[in-house]
Amino acid sequence: MPLIYLEKVAPEKNVKRFYFISDEYQTTFVRYPVTIIFGRISERATFVTKVFPTEARARRYFNRQMRIRQRYRYAVVKPPYLREKKNEKLIQLGLPLY
Repeated sequence: MPLIYLEKVAPEKNVKRFYFISDEYQTTFVRYPVTIIFGRISERATFVTKVFPTEARARRYFNRQMRIRQRYRYAVVKPPYLREKKNEKLIQLGLPLY
């Protein structure tokens, strides 16, 4: 099941948005959930979970949301926590390792 992170960044229009969509099956639900998290980058986000009775309906909703985001020019990118940061200072925890 896909977990997809999308971003739309246009500095000239002051647009910095992200969109995360997941249809990962969660054991707490009896049915098939699709989770969406969206908002401006580095601001408070909105979290929505929709639950569908069949996997086919959940997949159809997921694909529809992806088509909508493509129409609005969102790009699939790595999530911020997986990106390598430039000039990152290493913080050493505990005793030094020699």
